[in-house]
Amino acid sequence: MNYEKTYEIEDINLAPSGRKRIEWARANMPITHSIGERFEREKPFQGKSISICLHLEAKTGVWLEALRKGGAEIAITGSPGTTQDDTAAALVADMGISVFTRKNESFEEHLSYCEHVLEFTPDLIADNGGDLHHLIYQNSEFSHLQTCLVGATEETTTGANRIRREELTGNFPTFVINDTQAKRIVENRFGVGSSVVDGIMRATNIMLHGKRAVVIGYGYCGSGVAQRLRGLGAHVVVVDANPLTRLEAHLEGFQTADLMNAVSVADLVITVTGESGVLGAEHFAVMQDKAIIANAGHFANEINIDALAHMSVATSEIREHITAHTVSDDKTLYLLAGGNPVNLAAGDGNPIEIMDLGLALQALSLERLALCATDYESTPQIVPHDIENLVAEGALKYWAKV
Repeated sequence: MNYEKTYEIEDINLAPSGRKRIEWARANMPITHSIGERFEREKPFQGKSISICLHLEAKTGVWLEALRKGGAEIAITGSPGTTQDDTAAALVADMGISVFTRKNESFEEHLSYCEHVLEFTPDLIADNGGDLHHLIYQNSEFSHLQTCLVGATEETTTGANRIRREELTGNFPTFVINDTQAKRIVENRFGVGSSVVDGIMRATNIMLHGKRAVVIGYGYCGSGVAQRLRGLGAHVVVVDANPLTRLEAHLEGFQTADLMNAVSVADLVITVTGESGVLGAEHFAVMQDKAIIANAGHFANEINIDALAHMSVATSEIREHITAHTVSDDKTLYLLAGGNPVNLAAGDGNPIEIMDLGLALQALSLERLALCATDYESTPQIVPHDIENLVAEGALKYWAKV
């Protein structure tokens, strides 16, 4: 397979811009960069192929650079609405990585690109949302990978839940990055919390002080979003199906309410659940005029966009990342970033330093699997504790100077 010429991206001529993005990210990712320097000496992935599904942006590029230094051949796809097209071009032009993704791809194209990266017959996979696992266990075309794969990682809560719920497991170990405290606390609470608010403000340029904001889902990501919104003066209401989680939100000073009542008086509604169909026609019907709707979960299907379009008498793009849905003469609802993850689609995703930690977990997990996967059970499991500690120590070294 000729990796240098196998790709499907928006425009290879965007590479110079993507190169600059990656350079800036690299300058602020000392943990991953130092791992890459060691990989270059030790070549833990020599002769191995890694197929990846992960949001493709500049920080991802620095991680891929480290894997390439370690000898890996790489094929990667991203997610709808979150790809940086210039970064994708730089990865093809500068690193010879096989890239199949575009910012404006449809969900159907995304699934097709997932199939493409598995056609490279990988030794390892790094998954995001369980899409690659699903194909390996549910599509006969890729079932042979059940016995070929050495191991896998899964980045997200959504993916980990899906792998376990659909029983997409049994033949190789999958290290769940999101099960680590480092990922949950540092990346999800602080990283996602900050980047979601940043993406909303970039998309809208509105003031959040005094706004009535509803956060649907109070896991690590949702709690981070709620805390950051409150820090900017928003009046935050939390909605969650779990009574213990609602109690937690209440004890942390947030108002809680049922979904229908909450959205009926909201200025801003944000889904952060990782589940599909959270907001539907019945919720849009009770929302007030000029309510803003955003998704901070994994895929756009947390919001029933088809239902919103069906009940709209007119739609228009009034600003990049803002679609106005006029549902009646006296009510217009505003959907951000087409329902895609607003922090990545309308912003640059989590802060660089935060992703340095998260992607270092990925890099070291893949290394461990490449070298000694047979030491681990063929189930979804937490990243080995020594890896998490090593990355946390690296973060303290570079962030806290200790």
